[in-house]
Amino acid sequence: MHQQHRIEITGRLPRNLRDELERRFGPTDVRQRNATTTLTGPPLDQAGLRALLGLLWDAGVEVSVVRTAGAEPNPDAVPPRST
Repeated sequence: MHQQHRIEITGRLPRNLRDELERRFGPTDVRQRNATTTLTGPPLDQAGLRALLGLLWDAGVEVSVVRTAGAEPNPDAVPPRST
């Protein structure tokens, strides 16, 4: 399942890394607030999320939080039963 994730890192995201994230994963919203940068990008599956986190790790970026921001609707999902 593809889910959108919100990733918080300590400090600023280097410009060249931002460009690489967008090249590999698509448009990424980057917001700086105080000493934290928040990244929100397109929905990724688990392999994509692992690749993204690996790229941040390899660049020496400190990841402080990873959250699921939302999920793509699954057209094949069975709706829950009402009780």
